[in-house]
Amino acid sequence: MLSLPLLAFGLTHLTDARYFAAWNARYLCFSLGTADGLSLTDFLAIREWVEGPVCVAELGADAGAEVSPEELAAAGVSHLLLPYGTDAAPFRQAGIEVLTRIPVAGYHSVSDVKERLSETSGTILLDVADGGIAFTDLAEGSPFSLGELQRVLGDREAFLHLDIDVDEVDEAAAVLPGLALRGSSEEKVGYKSFDDLDDLLEALEA
Repeated sequence: MLSLPLLAFGLTHLTDARYFAAWNARYLCFSLGTADGLSLTDFLAIREWVEGPVCVAELGADAGAEVSPEELAAAGVSHLLLPYGTDAAPFRQAGIEVLTRIPVAGYHSVSDVKERLSETSGTILLDVADGGIAFTDLAEGSPFSLGELQRVLGDREAFLHLDIDVDEVDEAAAVLPGLALRGSSEEKVGYKSFDDLDDLLEALEA
């Protein structure tokens, strides 16, 4: 059991899915419709091999262009990760629970984050790594403090994507609501090294 809830996103293959499932991730988000992403058929096939986490279809800024809300719902897709600024209404109307990925840049203030949060509902993935922000930066109050972030998040289910060193794990586990990690491509079919993640996740093991 990890000391922080875990969300994995950007997944495009079964190797990553099984790895994060073994670490009891709460959500596994599979990229659909991009050049390197999965087809809906591939996503549904991989989902059959995964037990435990909620399997989420992850769409880009052109959400709905290749796979419609009705098609997703008919295929039994229950959860969807959308980028901030995408109209979630058609997907919610189709009965799909929507998670939102919100990028945060170094020039954003906590008020900017609060405003973006107010424009969304449900679970969020707060991608501070997108703006080159690491845990150390937030711990030092740049671009805002961890305390400020906690106050604007409240009891919202949230996962932060950011760089964390192993020696920062205890501090991070005490203040972060959840952790998001990005999947990556396989080195060859069926094989990938997880050495870069093993130390971090083992340190997070309660």
